[in-house]
Amino acid sequence: MMLAMFFLAAGVAVLGALGVLLCRNPIHSALGLVATMVSLAVVYLLHHAEFIFVIQLMVYAGAVMGLIVFVIMLLDIRREEAASSRFAPGKVVGVGLAGLFFVAILVPFTSRLTGRMGGMTESALERIGSVQYLSDQLFGPYLLPFEIASILLLVGLVGAVTLAKKKL
Repeated sequence: MMLAMFFLAAGVAVLGALGVLLCRNPIHSALGLVATMVSLAVVYLLHHAEFIFVIQLMVYAGAVMGLIVFVIMLLDIRREEAASSRFAPGKVVGVGLAGLFFVAILVPFTSRLTGRMGGMTESALERIGSVQYLSDQLFGPYLLPFEIASILLLVGLVGAVTLAKKKL
């Protein structure tokens, strides 16, 4: 049953990602991204990571996607579509990188898959997905990288506000 749910969630994630890439309308692409984020949250839930499941739904599928849709609505889409109708070398590079990424995803499937869980037991998987384990790892050995990432985000936020501020 769990394997069938995993393949269903993975299929929805792939279809949502294809929707992001293939839809011409930015709102439809954003909806495809929402489907991908929600199905990724389901995969987290299947791996007994309930906390990351909730965070994925609240932060990414909720707040970030709301922000993305808000920005899309603020843009003048007609002007952007007219500018994007010309040939752009970046599109060729993007398609090439997407092809390389697709090949990299398919490489593990060429090897023999056993379906074993490795050395992880069910109780160890449940412990890893807990909030206590996540906080022990985040604020234990990874405290310095966590603080550096927060400082970098703060610098990026101050830079974005500075660039967006109108000159008086």
